[in-house]
Amino acid sequence: MITITKQTARNFLLRRMIYPELQQQGVVQLLQCLEAIQLDPVATVERNHHLVAGLRLPAFTPADLENTLKNGQAFEYFAQAACILPMKDYPLFADLRGQMRAGSQDELKRYESAASYILSKLADEGPLPSNAFASETKVRGGWHTGEEKTKETSHVLTLLFQSGQIQVVGRDGATRFFARTEEAIPLALQQQELEQSSEERCHALLRKYARAYRLFSADDARYGWQPKCPAAVRRGLHQQFVDNGTFTEIQIEGVKRSYAVLTEDLPELLNCLELETPRGIHFISPLDSLLWYRERIVDVYDFYYRWEIYTPKEKRTYGAYVMPILMDGNLVGRMDPLFDRKNGILNIQLISLESDISWSSSHKSRLVEAFDTFAKQIGAGQVSLPETVTIKL
Repeated sequence: MITITKQTARNFLLRRMIYPELQQQGVVQLLQCLEAIQLDPVATVERNHHLVAGLRLPAFTPADLENTLKNGQAFEYFAQAACILPMKDYPLFADLRGQMRAGSQDELKRYESAASYILSKLADEGPLPSNAFASETKVRGGWHTGEEKTKETSHVLTLLFQSGQIQVVGRDGATRFFARTEEAIPLALQQQELEQSSEERCHALLRKYARAYRLFSADDARYGWQPKCPAAVRRGLHQQFVDNGTFTEIQIEGVKRSYAVLTEDLPELLNCLELETPRGIHFISPLDSLLWYRERIVDVYDFYYRWEIYTPKEKRTYGAYVMPILMDGNLVGRMDPLFDRKNGILNIQLISLESDISWSSSHKSRLVEAFDTFAKQIGAGQVSLPETVTIKL
């Protein structure tokens, strides 16, 4: 076991997750570096997957990410949640697809006619947008599990996607384009899925998870992205990887929870002992991989974060789309943005700083400059700031 300081842990996460050496490369390399980018349709400011890529690639445009799907360089499925993933990893999710296929078998049988219609249309016409499948029938599905509000074909498209029979091969805003799996996934990857054992996939997926998190704990309920994995099994699998030298245990000073890193990452972690913290101000999107494991944010940054978009308005503390402010390697506060697209204005509705942060003129000018940069990134021409800045007591 190796003991490190919180600052070393922060520097390591920053180097591996926020400042990867990709400035002159593209979104395909970024996706391979991050292992997965979480998808989310909420566009209060910009969609999460676009914010994640834009933070790390200054020249990024949304079309860059969509093109990875169109060009067969990526696919969509469930890792941390719904994610876009490098195409080479398609076989690793065979067991989850199998579980979902078994779980949706009865539902697909119930809507057999709609499923056949969709698959036949895709076979005849190739990739199609979701709105190409007309249906007047409403069923229980999607977010409306208690009422018949979901279009039947939309529900069946979801079932076919989850069970691995069709793939997302493009996006245009919130519209997804679908194709049959046998036409969207390279034959070599389909064959690899058949040749791999479940144990091989499990171990490869755990290593992928470790590369995505970089500093991780077996306490994480999503540990290893293993489908339906009880806590005892998670811990046993973790210990197996520690014992065989794949993982190295890490103790962070002042933190009770134990962590681990990939042993291959140890040289870079140890290099961070003396590394100067990079300067800069960034705004972290709610579903950025840095924030996936909320307990790690508390342990490493002494910072509590909660995305309040699903919290009733009257119970919110900071705002619906509250984003942490990363300043010079530390999480120093939060801001609540809202993009008025009609008028091209990025409204910063709230700025709240932690109690140990002073609101100096230097901080203010740097933050204003960072807001201007963020506004340009999302396509806003103007920034509106709140009259006051709150300091957390």
